[in-house]
Amino acid sequence: MKRLIAAILAAVLIVSAFAACSKQNKEVSEKNEALSEIGFTIDSHYENMDESSVRAYEKLCNAVVLGDNSVKFNVSMLEDVNKLFFTSFPLHALVEKLTVSGDSSGVDITYKNPLEKHKALVSEFYAKINEIKEQCEFGKVNADRYIFNVYTYITANFKLDSSSLTVFDTVIRGKGHSSALASLFEFLVLQGGAKACHALGASSILSYVQFKDEWYYFNPAADIEKNQGKALIGFAMQQSRTGDMDFLFTDQTEIPKVSDKKFDQLKNSLSFSKDGDAIKVICNNDETYLLEFN
Repeated sequence: MKRLIAAILAAVLIVSAFAACSKQNKEVSEKNEALSEIGFTIDSHYENMDESSVRAYEKLCNAVVLGDNSVKFNVSMLEDVNKLFFTSFPLHALVEKLTVSGDSSGVDITYKNPLEKHKALVSEFYAKINEIKEQCEFGKVNADRYIFNVYTYITANFKLDSSSLTVFDTVIRGKGHSSALASLFEFLVLQGGAKACHALGASSILSYVQFKDEWYYFNPAADIEKNQGKALIGFAMQQSRTGDMDFLFTDQTEIPKVSDKKFDQLKNSLSFSKDGDAIKVICNNDETYLLEFN
């Protein structure tokens, strides 16, 4: 009888262990699937950078996602890798420092948090990014409509807060500095396959994005601050709508002037709503403007 009971208990333990293992494997699989949906994108200004530097940057990003303490690549490329890492990868906010390894075969990575907390923060960030992408109809609409969806999602769901200076903190807290909101907009646009760059001005930081085959400035913080995301005053702006400010890329080279006035009516926008596949914009001069994405 004792042997029978022991055998039954052993079977129960095996089944329980198998179930726990299966559950754990499923959770790991789901987490890995969520992480794999996020691409390691770069500011479009650097799209012609040497391919080996881009690959090294991607290796560094992957190491940070996994919480690895080191990554190997040719450190002669470190200047370019750092440029991409600190301008294009939101999780740089979790890194305390990068140090060239003792044998100069790569870099050692020091994190701000213990490994388990680091991994939890990585997962939390990517889960929120995937949720935003889903809300913005990622993969279901064309690139221009996705840009519009991302812009209006940010202006409707995020708040201005000068204490959140990074994309990571902004996503986790739901509020951020105007420059961090611009960076978040660019990151999400790049995730959708469109082109976006960080634009540094004398008194403000905007996004420089290709929309409907032309380049324009975008300022989500303006619509958050002035109308709580109900209008589009900062959407697809040419130079005069920025106050005729000059802007630089993050490497301090000048951004070409934007002269196309196709969307100038949006500076007078009061509200917008869906109109079939288009967006109907109500302006303060009693005019209606139809924003189409075909």
